Amino acid sequence: MDSHWASLLRDQVAGERWLVAMDVAVPAARLAKALLELGAESVFALGASRGTGDLAEVPTRWLDVRGEGMMGGIRASEQALIGPLPPEVRAAIDAWDPEHRARVVRPLFSGPEPVADRPVWGARQTAWMALEDKTVVDAVWDAIGVARAPSEVVTATAEALRAAARKLDEGHGTVWAGDNKLGWHGGAAYTRWVRHDADEAAALDLLLPACDAVRVMPFLEGVPCSIHGICVPDGTDVVLRPCEMIVLRREDGRFFYAAAATFWDPSPADREAMRDVARRAARWLREERGYRGVFTVDGVLTADGFRPTELNPRFGGAIMLMSSAIPGADLYLLHLAMMANPQVDWRGEALEQAILAHADAHRSGRFGTVVAASAPPERVELVVTPTEVRPAADGETPDAVAEIGPAHAGAYFNVRPIPERTPVGPPAGPLAARLVGWADAHWGLGIGPLTASENTR
Repeated sequence: MDSHWASLLRDQVAGERWLVAMDVAVPAARLAKALLELGAESVFALGASRGTGDLAEVPTRWLDVRGEGMMGGIRASEQALIGPLPPEVRAAIDAWDPEHRARVVRPLFSGPEPVADRPVWGARQTAWMALEDKTVVDAVWDAIGVARAPSEVVTATAEALRAAARKLDEGHGTVWAGDNKLGWHGGAAYTRWVRHDADEAAALDLLLPACDAVRVMPFLEGVPCSIHGICVPDGTDVVLRPCEMIVLRREDGRFFYAAAATFWDPSPADREAMRDVARRAARWLREERGYRGVFTVDGVLTADGFRPTELNPRFGGAIMLMSSAIPGADLYLLHLAMMANPQVDWRGEALEQAILAHADAHRSGRFGTVVAASAPPERVELVVTPTEVRPAADGETPDAVAEIGPAHAGAYFNVRPIPERTPVGPPAGPLAARLVGWADAHWGLGIGPLTASENTR
């Protein structure tokens, strides 16, 4: 029997035709299959690249798009999907949907542009997307009365950046985050930790050509984390549990974003303080921007408490770890439905309780990303001991599973800790650094040494 939310979702999906157009075909096909299970009349999955893993048994095409780095791959994929499609692909879509009835499901970072002249379902508004710019968000924290780290937003010049860094450095360097001049960016693509002259030179080389403005703030030692919420259209905002963002540190001042995990438990007081930040942000987003759907507040849990650094009015990466919380209702599709059709009885309080209970009882995580290297597809079961990470012997119980395969910018690798074998409570960052280190050495990914915060608050 469907849950209340699965029934709501089925009412919006059933009997319709759906084009799922994403940067990667494998998750597009998986989502298309979920739509079929909700009663869709017909589906078509389209990816800019094929991706890693098995394809669900639905009609699927991909374009074999390539880009440089994670953000380069995403941007190339977006341009390929919203631009004129290859004639044979467009012909296949038009033959499948000759009446142009289909609606389009896009990735979490996409804008409102149509695909193959079909409209996007649950499209993000440009005013919402603008809040993802890291140089504008501190005004929101001030407006809602949330403690934040000191910062300055300066013109992207060497002189202005050096002056701000001298003023704000509290002994551990500063973090420079660029604006969205070139469009949305994530995964620490335009964020650098600046501690000395070499870091500064590299940051200037990256940011000056790409940005008009840069935010400078002290480096925050602590656990990188996020807290998700849902702006429910009826005003009963949903606030979820904190998740750990796996942001590791390279020797050259770059951060290495390697997805997320929910094994970590902050103290009850810190958990509730973070949830309060998210609840304040939800109220502001709804009242000041008319936002609805999932959002995320990212930041760092420091010795002085949680300090937010980003507000992203979109479905976040870490909430994907809770995607099975509502039986029969994929959370991403529920998010899109909430944006597309707010005049529905969403039962926000019950939704919050259901997702929280599931997320606290079922922990998970994944460590990996897109890298420029290439490697043949492989799956390796791993054993983790206090002194080593190694492939599991025949018959040995694994602690994690590592996989690699093709991506739109080289290869995508993923190391998944097995929940039953992974400690709950402490941050997973140190474990992630070890597992990513094994993948780097085994597949020659060119990542280099990584470290994680040891500050457990």
